[in-house]
Amino acid sequence: MDSGALVLIALAVMAAALVMGVGLFAFSRLAGGSHSFPCAYRRDESEPWSRGMLSYDTGRLDHFGRGGPFRSPLHHWQRSALELGHARVEDPALVPWLDAPVTAVPCDYAGERFELALGREHYTALRSWLESVPPGWNANVA
Repeated sequence: MDSGALVLIALAVMAAALVMGVGLFAFSRLAGGSHSFPCAYRRDESEPWSRGMLSYDTGRLDHFGRGGPFRSPLHHWQRSALELGHARVEDPALVPWLDAPVTAVPCDYAGERFELALGREHYTALRSWLESVPPGWNANVA
């Protein structure tokens, strides 16, 4: 092999590594990173649970349908207006895609009522996120 072929092979390997790195970065950003988790959603108790994903950021909770974070969110809820009710244990057979034990919680968002079902650890994380003070809210308090 001559030196020109070795240079082409090295450039091809570097280009493939670069494309894979960019693809991995884009996938992790689109997939919602570590703040996404599975959930179930329904408007009221008369409806069956529908599969979805929740993703939260500093001031907003997004609900994605079956397509997950690769599609547009079905619902946006601002942190300041979202209220969680009293949680209860839900039958895991009704939401088999969630890790048992399953916690169902009624929610209120500006008069709109709905329910979310989550695995216990995800419910705890969501409750903590909602009840904590967002960054910068008390920055000018003396």
